[in-house]
Amino acid sequence: MLEARNLRKSFGQLVATDHVDVEFGREPGEMVFIVGPNGAGKTTLVNLLTGLLEPDEGSVVLHRTDEDGDDTTLDITDMAPEDRVKAGVVRSFQVVHVFEEMTVRENLRTAVLSEQGLLGSAFSFSDEHEGVEAIVDDLLERFRLDDQQHVVADTLPHGDRKLLDVAMSFGLDPDVLLLDEPTSGVSAQETDYVMETIVNVSRAEDVTTVAIEHDMDIVTEHADRVIALHQGSVLGEGEASILETDDELRRVLLGVEE
Repeated sequence: MLEARNLRKSFGQLVATDHVDVEFGREPGEMVFIVGPNGAGKTTLVNLLTGLLEPDEGSVVLHRTDEDGDDTTLDITDMAPEDRVKAGVVRSFQVVHVFEEMTVRENLRTAVLSEQGLLGSAFSFSDEHEGVEAIVDDLLERFRLDDQQHVVADTLPHGDRKLLDVAMSFGLDPDVLLLDEPTSGVSAQETDYVMETIVNVSRAEDVTTVAIEHDMDIVTEHADRVIALHQGSVLGEGEASILETDDELRRVLLGVEE
């Protein structure tokens, strides 16, 4: 479980995150959506969780269970982003980050080699690591990219590029995956396909997934829990049904006046 404790971050006079206390991953494979109007502090919160920003106050804590079943608590507030990845906190950005001139398979291989510390080996980019190739095969199947595995990334449709980006994140073996608007730029025809694939893989792998999302239809369909931010603070939290029953949330998020 990833926990934010009393997180505060300001930029000059603007308080972007105002003493936020939230938890992600109360249940294995939990799908949590962060929602809120522009300027609510959603991306700032994710940046604090992943180490791209340092908080003015508060802490970020990772709760884990080891192979012996013992629970451990790790304060990652001062940990660099790359070290958080090694600890299991992985992020996929709004803008797709893939190696454009590599094939789909080569992109996934690179992510898995990185996770296993093999990028500096003599055979880094060969296909001679049987264990690595087995993981790549599994990612290709789970993210429905089998037929595209030899296609160069910059020629992929945007939906498949997004899936490749998220699949690479899974190649880093996350416990917690943070997604910044996973359907951004994806065509209406691809949106359901992309989101369903991501959700299905996350739940099957028991990966806690935290996504910033503006499409309330997607949130309503896939969320186990919703956290609504407004002016840097938590305005509401609960099941997706609160988006329909909470008058204040409906006013802030949807502009609905009762």
